[in-house]
Amino acid sequence: MNKENILVVSASYNEAENIKQFVNDLTKQNYHILIVDDNSPDGTGDFILNSEHYQRNLFLLSRENKQGYGTAYIEGFKWGLEKDYEYIVSMDTDLSHRVTDLDKMVDEIGNFDLIIGSRYTKNGGTEGWGLHRKILSKYANKLAMFATKSKIKDMTTGFRVYKKESLEKIDFENSQYNGYSFLVDLLNKCVKADLSIKEVPILFIDRIHGKSKMDLRVILEGMKTLIELYFRK
Repeated sequence: MNKENILVVSASYNEAENIKQFVNDLTKQNYHILIVDDNSPDGTGDFILNSEHYQRNLFLLSRENKQGYGTAYIEGFKWGLEKDYEYIVSMDTDLSHRVTDLDKMVDEIGNFDLIIGSRYTKNGGTEGWGLHRKILSKYANKLAMFATKSKIKDMTTGFRVYKKESLEKIDFENSQYNGYSFLVDLLNKCVKADLSIKEVPILFIDRIHGKSKMDLRVILEGMKTLIELYFRK
């Protein structure tokens, strides 16, 4: 597959310690990258602007202030569709998602509308999480499966490969959720649109550098989203 037809979209905020390796790992494999940066004070956006890859296979959407995870991906997906990429990937900048797993996911996309990098399908897993994080994630996904009546085991993963046509079929621009709840809502839209979806096992590695964006507010927002989706059905 021609990887120049694949755009990796990643939302960033204060990822200066990770962005160089993230860009290097992906450009070595000829992927195109769009970073959506919310004016990170640590200079994440400046690294992109000064990179030798900038405007070749590395691009930047710079926003004036911190506007949230969901809106970052909405803008990134719209940019990718306007540039006519065949496949659009959502992937974390913090190195928790591996390029080796992305390669496996891309190998499967020709037969499906959406590929999910799954921690909870057979041979998937996590590395570096404490017990409380594992329990929280496991049961959040079980609740998400129940609320959306889905058979997908990893509803909250942000590691996905979409066909262009798949994003065009779903109303991704009008999600009312902006945090990590956006992930569940978007996947729920994909299920409703009857897209063919496959879970590919990945190893999720907890970030080494920088601060996690997962906090109590994000968790509570996610629980609220699941309750809303359940009663909406």
